[in-house]
Amino acid sequence: MGRIKRGWRLSKQSWAVVKSDKSLLAFPIISVVAAIVTMIIFFGGGAAVAVAINSPWGALPLVIIGVYLLTVVGVFASVALASCATEALEGRDTTVAQGISAARGRMKLIFAWAAVALFVGILISAIQSLLQQVAGGVVSAIVGGLAGFAWAVATFFVIPVIAIEGLGPKEALKTSAHVVKERWGEGVVGSSAIGLITFFVAILPAIAMMVLGFLLAGSSAVGGGLLIAIGVLVFVIALLFQTTIMAVFRVALYRYATNDEVLGGFDREGLESAFVAKKGRRGALGGA
Repeated sequence: MGRIKRGWRLSKQSWAVVKSDKSLLAFPIISVVAAIVTMIIFFGGGAAVAVAINSPWGALPLVIIGVYLLTVVGVFASVALASCATEALEGRDTTVAQGISAARGRMKLIFAWAAVALFVGILISAIQSLLQQVAGGVVSAIVGGLAGFAWAVATFFVIPVIAIEGLGPKEALKTSAHVVKERWGEGVVGSSAIGLITFFVAILPAIAMMVLGFLLAGSSAVGGGLLIAIGVLVFVIALLFQTTIMAVFRVALYRYATNDEVLGGFDREGLESAFVAKKGRRGALGGA
């Protein structure tokens, strides 16, 4: 099965779950709105402090707090979405309030994981910056890319683990890495396949519309502005859609990889094509 075909199949299966419970779509929207409010309060407040004391360093405390809270917002929304996705995959209706309540029950874990994720992100960026000065941009990009990819692979199931198992950062990372190691094959390939479908179906056309809008703006401000607005709208909707179906896909894949459960609109063949067991292993990892 080719990557595009696999991505289309997984996207349809994930979307079938979302269609059965449209409350899942609310969490990425809530995340975006909360992020915008956070940026206005902390980044705007930081800018105001910097102007008031005539020093950019005055903004630093608020900016640091703002960046951390942005990470918390993202993790919170992801955990809430994963919690509801678990229920939806089992055929139960969910509500936004239910997802928020589930995430609130994991607040200590969310704050802790946000700190870990932010620290690792800063560390990778610092290493890249250092390498760029010492070894050049190419080496920096390669090492940074490999480090980022390794981190993404190791943390692939962290959010479902926090949402479903209620484990802390260390245990969640260990569990996620263990599942990937034991059942490695195409878990990340499956997610990239879904990303490819979203890119070609929506993101690429949205970018094309925005570019065309900029080109037309000189001769027709109204027409160009309209195309840009439509392109931005399609781009945002595509990202929200991808975030939602990716969350459903990860939860379904985690349940399949750990408990050999086929839930929701997925089928065993589709999940097998997305996650190939090592050394012929099949079934649960509970005894691994």
